[in-house]
Amino acid sequence: MDGFTRRKEQSKDDIRKAAWELFSQFGVDKVSIADIARKADVSPATIYNNFGNKEGLVREFVAAAVNQLTDHAQEILTSKRSYREKMTAFFQFISGMIANGRRLDTESILFTGTVDLLNDPDIKKIRTEAQEKMIHLLLGLIREGKQQGHVNPDLTEEALSVYFSAFMEIFTSPKLQQRFHHQPDLVRQLGSLMIDGLSGKPMEDSE
Repeated sequence: MDGFTRRKEQSKDDIRKAAWELFSQFGVDKVSIADIARKADVSPATIYNNFGNKEGLVREFVAAAVNQLTDHAQEILTSKRSYREKMTAFFQFISGMIANGRRLDTESILFTGTVDLLNDPDIKKIRTEAQEKMIHLLLGLIREGKQQGHVNPDLTEEALSVYFSAFMEIFTSPKLQQRFHHQPDLVRQLGSLMIDGLSGKPMEDSE
């Protein structure tokens, strides 16, 4: 890599880092190209030349945020623990993000106003791929749960896929995001519903 290319790549990395920090701190709507350029110590023209517009940077930000979330979920759901331990850890992870004041990626990124990415085809693709990965991970965990006697063996993967798809929509609803932010215990309660059902009586560990 020659000096010019190396400097160009470093400039792009500086822009990404500045945008990521500003988007995370203030939300997409409140951050302008000028803000990003100032923080990255580049000209606005440099950002436009490299990323096209703010939406281009936001798409990269969304992809990075979603990948980080799904990677962490994969780490939890494929760890060497029991079904109940992994399910509990999964919901503790989500609840902890909210309790610590961190917004889930979809709250201020996918559902913004001036940057309309809710219907953006690239963002839809990112969300669809992430959802498919999460469903795949959860179905794998459910198979373990069936083997350990925690899950009804008659439940089909088709029914479970529909259930998990609907369940994940709960956490990407912009209206519910606000409720979760103010009442983090709602996440724990929803997790309890998923793990134990409406009876509230967890099954005994199988021998």
